[in-house]
Amino acid sequence: MTVEKNELWKVDSELFRSMEGNYVSVNEKNFFKNMQYKQEYEFTELNDLIISEHENDEEIYLVRLGWEEYILGHGIGEFGGDEEHVMNLSEVLAINLKDVGFLERDITFLEWLRGNDYKYVNYNRNYDNMYQ
Repeated sequence: MTVEKNELWKVDSELFRSMEGNYVSVNEKNFFKNMQYKQEYEFTELNDLIISEHENDEEIYLVRLGWEEYILGHGIGEFGGDEEHVMNLSEVLAINLKDVGFLERDITFLEWLRGNDYKYVNYNRNYDNMYQ
């Protein structure tokens, strides 16, 4: 089955282009390459769990919806956590985790990812692929 390439938001196209050659680690390069591929070629109806709140002490989670929408959340529980819904990767990376009440320290989501060297990221939890 051939999938037509999804046209990225301009801000995400610029983000991916600006990151080329400016990665701070191999894991960061893998993150941006994988996310670009997912946004261009891997639609998800059932969601794509990129980071699970059960796999990090700060209970941060990231879910991709559709092509390039994201939910960044915090917390575990019956009613879920606090969540921020954004339209593209650029927006989710810019979220200040203190401003939205997820953490006590002043840090963007991109800084959080870099601080953990992307170790909580999992590229193989697109539920569309898992339940086919």
